[in-house]
Amino acid sequence: MPYRKTFFEKNQPAHIISRALIDVFRDKEECYRFVFQFYAANLGKRGSNVRIRDAIKAGQALLQGENIPSSFVAKEHPPLVDLLDFSLVINHYHFYLVPNIENAIPILTQKLNTGFAKSFNLTHNRKDAVFGSRYKGVVVKTDFQSDAVSRYVSIINPLDVFQPGWREDGLRDIEKALDFLKDYEFSSFPDKAGERNAKILAPDEILKRYSLIDSPDNKKKFQEFAKEFLKERKSYPSYFLE
Repeated sequence: MPYRKTFFEKNQPAHIISRALIDVFRDKEECYRFVFQFYAANLGKRGSNVRIRDAIKAGQALLQGENIPSSFVAKEHPPLVDLLDFSLVINHYHFYLVPNIENAIPILTQKLNTGFAKSFNLTHNRKDAVFGSRYKGVVVKTDFQSDAVSRYVSIINPLDVFQPGWREDGLRDIEKALDFLKDYEFSSFPDKAGERNAKILAPDEILKRYSLIDSPDNKKKFQEFAKEFLKERKSYPSYFLE
């Protein structure tokens, strides 16, 4: 199937969301497998002999900044995208990324969603579609957008797992919310807060170019910034995706 035309350009940051038809990210093991699938799709494809339990362990290792066996990924090209921020939230994922080649985003999302869906269906003995047919995306053109999208992806969205409905009702406990964000493996918050260095994220020199979190000292301050942000947050700019 040909890739659909896209307005995303090489080296132009973008916010991407792809929504599943079922709650695929409620199970940690599925999240780990998705992380590994992203890593493999971004570089080529998963190795031919990677078993389901191998993919789970690989995803967990990648999030913890550990290397995985080279045989797990058949590298075919440099990374299609540089991932700046991400979050997996119940039935959808958010990526804030920079395409490295023309058509990188449709190529990546097709490879990622198709590969994960195949594995998910095999594991759960099902044949139905897993993801919707189209992703949504918006170009990020200004520093203000960049900072806001990064916060939206790494702070606001993961809290939907912590306290469903919090956006309407307000957070019951900000300190517990921050503890959750630090411990929630399936977003880039722990990396921005200096708690880990996940291997699926872009190299440090790329992250510094697009983020205010550009030094160890700033990473230490990020948690306090997040706390103040949650206290003051009132609305979302229109370029956010849901």
